[in-house]
This record gives sequence, structure tokens and C-alpha cells, in this order.
Amino acid sequence: MRGKKREKIFKGIISLLILRLLWDSPQYGYALENELNDKLAIKLSDGEIYSILRNMEIRKLLKSYVITEKGRMRRYYQINDDGRKFLMEHITPLKIAYPLIGEIIGFIESVRDKN
Repeated sequence: MRGKKREKIFKGIISLLILRLLWDSPQYGYALENELNDKLAIKLSDGEIYSILRNMEIRKLLKSYVITEKGRMRRYYQINDDGRKFLMEHITPLKIAYPLIGEIIGFIESVRDKN
């Protein structure tokens, strides 16, 4: 991906993925960041995940709280009812986008292979 600034669509996918990852249980930021990096197969820039998390908290899609564990303060993130509703409401756009993304990828690969 070019440059440091990510496209809105990619940040939107990351936000939906975060809600999915938090669906079953809260996670602290560093663990969540590692899981996202593994799933995305890229390293998010320093602080990028926390910026997205703060934005999601402002939008009231999740909440955070701090716990001290073994002398360390950890901020945990937890999906709330609004976040669950938000994720569930995206089923239709995701179903529409899924085959279209495949079509776009196929086109880009075919054009790239010709060059």
C-alpha cells in the first residue's frame, strides 16, 4: 500500500475486523494489534491501531478500561451493543462487496501480468 495514510475503505475493514475480534471477549491493545497484524499480513504503523480504536470509542462502538496486571497497566477494549449492531448491519454491503473485490483483483492482476 502506498504511503503511510491508508484508504478509508481499508480502515473500515480494519474497524469491522476489530469488532469481530472483540465479539467473544475483550482484548488489550498490544494483543489486539498483534492479532490484526497476523490477519492482515502487514504491520500497522506505530499508533495506527490505537488511533482507529480511539475513533471507534468516540463513535461508541466499543469501550475501554484499564487493568493493572503484574505491575503493568493494560488498556482493554470491549465491543458494546452499538458495536455489535454496527457489525451486524454490514452484512449486506459486505456480501455485495465480496464478489466485486474478487473482480477488481482479477482485473488488476490481468493488467499487471500484461506489463
